[in-house]
Amino acid sequence: MSSLVSELCLRFLDWRLLISTIHTQVNENNKEDKNKMKKNEKKTITGSVSKPAKIGKMKKSSVRVEKPRKVLEALAMEQTFESLKLGRLKNYLNMSVAPLVGVTDEEGPEYLTMTEALADDLLEVTEIDHGGSVPNLKVRNLCDKNVLLLDGEELMGAKQNRVLNTTVLVAGQSDVVVPVSCTEQGRWSYKSEKFMDSKIMMAKAARSSKSSSVSHSLKIQSNSYCSDQGKVWEDINEYHCDLGSHSSTGAMKAAYDQREDDLRAFREAFPLVDGQRGVVIFVNGEFSGCEILSRADAYKLVHQKIIESYSMEAFRDKKESLGKPSAKKAKTLLEQISSWKIERFKSVGLGEDLRLQNCESHGNALLVEESIVHAAAFGQDS
Repeated sequence: MSSLVSELCLRFLDWRLLISTIHTQVNENNKEDKNKMKKNEKKTITGSVSKPAKIGKMKKSSVRVEKPRKVLEALAMEQTFESLKLGRLKNYLNMSVAPLVGVTDEEGPEYLTMTEALADDLLEVTEIDHGGSVPNLKVRNLCDKNVLLLDGEELMGAKQNRVLNTTVLVAGQSDVVVPVSCTEQGRWSYKSEKFMDSKIMMAKAARSSKSSSVSHSLKIQSNSYCSDQGKVWEDINEYHCDLGSHSSTGAMKAAYDQREDDLRAFREAFPLVDGQRGVVIFVNGEFSGCEILSRADAYKLVHQKIIESYSMEAFRDKKESLGKPSAKKAKTLLEQISSWKIERFKSVGLGEDLRLQNCESHGNALLVEESIVHAAAFGQDS
């Protein structure tokens, strides 16, 4: 019995020794693994950061977080209207105009207007080739500055007069083919090799209709800035009929030339004011349109064109007035325009072409470098 007890005691001691040995080995292995991990962590830290960063002196991340395009577009529109204040509303006959004056120094990218670039021979506009193409013209910018061509501005000469289908910012020292509509149905022969500034902008209702058809084309086929040319000619003929003007070639400009006395009276009634960048216009007491440029020095060169464009509508469409609009009504309209639905398309030139829409009205804008360079909104046509 005693020998059995002795044998059991010896086996128990052997088991304890074995277990102790195993524990020792495990602990040593764990220590070795921990040391390796610490060395690796040290290498990683040493390789990425040489010194601990001090709170309060951390540099901003160089990684740019891109905002969604729709957010940028809406923000740009909102900032544009926030940068303007409504001037005193003036009335003449059945037309009312409120100037929009800049209240900030932010004017976006620099550019010349088409008017000044053509006058200084810094811009050449021709047919795309000798045979010509009704819906397209070639524009060559000969200077280092960008040049802005506005939706609805008319060019005269070459094989027939045309208007721009959308606003285009042409980069310095570059060529671009721009989309246009014909405003002289009865001529297809050269008057000159190059186009000149006709100094007029398409009459508001015709321009609004053209803009709407261009927006429709873009929705059907992206980057197709085609207008409904037949409707453009129809609208011009209606102006001649309504105003009693005539042109052997159906030229839109003839209607302006033959109503110069009326147009002069409207120009004098709504002169340019200091710092002006745009206008809100009412005809017969109803919202007719809004026009904005990013730069005051550019707007002053197209102010007369814009006033005449809406004046053509005013003395053509005299109706019983619904009362004079108030400054409050104009302000409310501006707030509404800044929140219209926006669709984005690649511009023919620099930037992006924005198409604006609400239930009754529409418009277009050019976004360049996150700034609205030009915006036009049209009220419901009568």
